[in-house]
Amino acid sequence: MTSENHCKDQKARSEPSTDLETAFAVHRRPELTNAHVAPQTTLQEVLAGVWAGILSAEKIGIEDDFFELGGDSILATQIISRLRQMFRMDLPAILLFEAPTIQKLAQYMIENETRPGLTEKTAALLKRIEGMSEEEVARSLSSR
Repeated sequence: MTSENHCKDQKARSEPSTDLETAFAVHRRPELTNAHVAPQTTLQEVLAGVWAGILSAEKIGIEDDFFELGGDSILATQIISRLRQMFRMDLPAILLFEAPTIQKLAQYMIENETRPGLTEKTAALLKRIEGMSEEEVARSLSSR
């Protein structure tokens, strides 16, 4: 091995192939043209939590545009998939292109729910479960 190749190999080994701190870091809200407007309903809180988790972002407002927050088509697909599972609701894959804010997404979900009030009720239940320990969830399920 030449000295030059040895130096390159040594440098490659000393530099991590992925920066885990960067990969799992929570990013601050970017400078957007609109002011931050906090979620006003339980549904909006749940949606903001899903977005925050997938976008690795904090302090997502209901008027923040998904794509201005760094979202792309792959992340949009992940969000829609997660919401389909959580709410057992048929949501179109392109929904975030048509409703790119929490406010518009929540409005769409309420307008297209199978029973009036079901989406907010599901969101409230999800928030309640989120605050419970595994033992509390198990106890609650076994008591029914």
